[in-house]
Amino acid sequence: MARRKAGNGEPTQRFLTVAGDLTRTGVKTGEMGVAAAQTIGYRTAMMAAAMNNPIDLANPEFVRMGSEKVEAMVEATHAVAKGIGEMQQAWMTLMQGQLQAAMVMVTGLGQCRNPADLMELQRRTVTETVEAGIHAALYMVESATALTQAGMTPAYRTVRANARRLAKQHG
Repeated sequence: MARRKAGNGEPTQRFLTVAGDLTRTGVKTGEMGVAAAQTIGYRTAMMAAAMNNPIDLANPEFVRMGSEKVEAMVEATHAVAKGIGEMQQAWMTLMQGQLQAAMVMVTGLGQCRNPADLMELQRRTVTETVEAGIHAALYMVESATALTQAGMTPAYRTVRANARRLAKQHG
């Protein structure tokens, strides 16, 4: 599913990777819209022509219209269900990082002997809390991006294949 990067990878690079993935998803969405419009146009013309000859209503294309949508939906549902688990894992990573930072603070309080120790503990706690939050949030965004791509891919593949196939048949 997602390229798991919940470790300590460079946040800027991880963010740029996500931005690139989202850009590709946007482009695919546009391509899918164009291919869907083409497919609808071809199929509408086929249905209109079939109204003049009832035998033409037995065209396998009319059955394919329903079955391919069900197949794509089942595949997308499976991919999204798998991705939901990864999103939950990303959420738990976020909560765990914050909890660990809080535990460092609590356990460190007993070791503070002077104000300088307390300031160092606070600095370390804030640093660890912020870093854990950044990496967990990036993991969450990476998981959400992968979830979007996984859910869209079956429909994208089907719509594009239909447009190419129908263009060859009728073009």
